[in-house]
Amino acid sequence: MSLEPRRARRLAAAALALGLVLRFAYAWHGHHAGYLPTSSDGYETIAQSLLHRGEYALEPGRPTSLREPSFPLYIAAVYFVFGERPGAIVFLNCLLSAATGFLLWRTGRQLFGEGVALAALFVLMIHPQSIYYCAYFFRETWLCFWFAVLFWSSASWSLPEKDAAGRRAALIGGCAAAVFGLANSAVLPACGLAGLALLAAAPQTARRYRGLLYFAPLLLAFGAWTARNWSVHGRFVAGSTHGGEEFYQALIVPPEDLGTPRQTEIVTASPVFQAAVRLPEAEANAVLMKESLRWIAAHPALYASRALAGFLKYWKPWPYRRDYQHSYALLVLASLLSDAWIIPLGFAGLWLFRARWREAPALPAGILAMTAVYGAVHAVIRYRLPLVAGMILLACAAAARLLSERRLRGRSP
Repeated sequence: MSLEPRRARRLAAAALALGLVLRFAYAWHGHHAGYLPTSSDGYETIAQSLLHRGEYALEPGRPTSLREPSFPLYIAAVYFVFGERPGAIVFLNCLLSAATGFLLWRTGRQLFGEGVALAALFVLMIHPQSIYYCAYFFRETWLCFWFAVLFWSSASWSLPEKDAAGRRAALIGGCAAAVFGLANSAVLPACGLAGLALLAAAPQTARRYRGLLYFAPLLLAFGAWTARNWSVHGRFVAGSTHGGEEFYQALIVPPEDLGTPRQTEIVTASPVFQAAVRLPEAEANAVLMKESLRWIAAHPALYASRALAGFLKYWKPWPYRRDYQHSYALLVLASLLSDAWIIPLGFAGLWLFRARWREAPALPAGILAMTAVYGAVHAVIRYRLPLVAGMILLACAAAARLLSERRLRGRSP
């Protein structure tokens, strides 16, 4: 599909405007319906603690590492500038989501051309989950934006050695990976794998320098956070102290019971878990991680089946039946109209364009590493949201390729 540049820019602007209207409208609806949980998962609580007491803590006088720092620091910065207005975070979430779409469009133009890029942008702008999470204090919109920066930058990692854009892209990618990883340490393997992909994609004479530009911000950021955790807890904690609890619960609770009242019953009945919660958080995390490994050693076949179920659940096109703020039937319908075609076509695109992975290696690295980590540890459907924009681009590219091949076959004698 060939479009005149000015027209293409107008269409992109229209898609972004539509996306912003939908996001602002849902956020307004959520505000009036009372959906906004301002202290969800403790991020806002930590931000307020930083502003009022200078402590990275959930409770006064008790520094924590339960939550990684980049999202609480972002909330604290916004509150410092605009005052403690939750609506400011929601407003900026909508802008960040639109910026994610803009980066997807820019990346898509470079990889697949204007037609595919515009199609992907329109799909992302009306994607239900992307709209939904803008109205909440979860970190998904923040993660989506920074992975989009990483994906966009990776499209320039293979530029010739003398091209300054390749060096800038490596540094931007490293900074994005640092913020992305310090928002959720479970994605750190994806950041590392993306860095290795950079080394493979870059020209041989530029690999060392671009690798340094990428890994330096990542190592400095995690080094600083790890040093802080050591000073607070007296233990090595590279990410958060919440991982052990997540992992252990996902092991002892059957997949069908996760997220239900039955999960609370099973966890409450666990002597190991009840003993751990009485310990300091870093020690509890270490105990639960050790017990998780023991559980796996004692139940290897069951763990293998749980991991396989986790991989499948991570890419399940529609949510499990749970208590939601919206009709479950409506959520399934929205999923069937979006993820039910995006996911299979996205994986088809990942395969069809496998020879071109080095042109933007952060996306295949992220898909591989995040699927492996979450499938093996604790798969939750919303955890795949940072990958959805890239999957939409691959899905649109695959659809364009398949339609083109079908037309060619139709013209053949």
